[in-house]
Amino acid sequence: MHTEATTGRRSRRAGFYLLAMGALSPVAWGAIWQSQDWALTGKLSGATGYDSNLTLARNGPGDMFVQARPELSFLRRNSGTEFHVDTAITASEFINGRQPGQTDLLFSATYGYPFAPDVIPLYKSSVAWQRTSEPDQYLGQRVQHDRASITGEGFVSLSGKLGLRGEVDAYVDEYEERTLNSNSRWRAFAGLAYEKRPGLQTSLNLGFAQGRSRPNRRELGLSPIRSNEIYFTGRFRGEITPKITGNAYGGIGHVRYKGGYSNRYTLPVAGADLTWSVNPRRTVVLAAYSGADYAPDGQAVDTSRAFLSLTNVIVGSWQYTLRGGPTRTVFRREVKQSTDHSWEGGTEFAYAPSNRFRVGLGLMAGTHDSDVRERQYNRYVFTLDSSYRF
Repeated sequence: MHTEATTGRRSRRAGFYLLAMGALSPVAWGAIWQSQDWALTGKLSGATGYDSNLTLARNGPGDMFVQARPELSFLRRNSGTEFHVDTAITASEFINGRQPGQTDLLFSATYGYPFAPDVIPLYKSSVAWQRTSEPDQYLGQRVQHDRASITGEGFVSLSGKLGLRGEVDAYVDEYEERTLNSNSRWRAFAGLAYEKRPGLQTSLNLGFAQGRSRPNRRELGLSPIRSNEIYFTGRFRGEITPKITGNAYGGIGHVRYKGGYSNRYTLPVAGADLTWSVNPRRTVVLAAYSGADYAPDGQAVDTSRAFLSLTNVIVGSWQYTLRGGPTRTVFRREVKQSTDHSWEGGTEFAYAPSNRFRVGLGLMAGTHDSDVRERQYNRYVFTLDSSYRF
């Protein structure tokens, strides 16, 4: 027996499918609006496919999905100043209803100066807010949370090639689930920077950070966990070689936790976001990170992650991408609770005849091993996606 509510849900779902599948076809729109100095642009993306593990849990449910993502950007044009405001809505539906449909929201803004190819900005800042219901590997379920973040950096010249560079960043992560925590953290770094040559800057930095993980159910009398952190790092940024650009840092940190539990330990910290332009047809990107943070349930998390991708233009507008890498995560309270190891890799074939239109077919597969049996799982995802900029 079909109810009015069921019919309404099916109608909305059918309309959503049409919107998402419409994004999988090229359209002939022009720019929304632009002047000599400003522009309002958009992007419409759509995807369909199959995800074998929607919740990142042992024996998690799989389902086919469709997804639509309209985006808008307001930006500065023809300027030495970078400024843009971006917003996006991502709507997802699961065809067999094995997870409820969801709508994710994103808002961000960035300001920086100067803005030019191969130029390190003297100052730059950004803010972002997002609401998402992404699957969480620590919990084995999809959880809704709101995350707000802010970053900023600046450079003051002292003399010649020497200067002072400072960086700050902070976030607040609010989980809707009452059994989870609300997490927040801020970091500040200051260092002596040396411009080895135009476009390449090195620095030695001292950093401090504080974090807090507060249980949502305050009536239970659970104490928040607080962390105090200190870091020493060295960093390269800019054009490291004629073919390698980006930034990389490494060093050591000490973290002390108190409140809901007490602990302290010293850990290596590192990160990289490097692009190697092998030749005009091949590009290699390395992304890596190692550091401390909080899990949604308040555990201290020490994560090391590396990801490598190769993009190769086959012929004309056709290209393929290979990507993959490992992640190691250690969970602690007073003592080590568990250790997780995971691998993820995939490939994508794409057709991009212009900067406006793109369509791709991808496969991703991963495995996750843990001391906790419930966090052991395998996953693969097939996707057909398309996007159009206007």
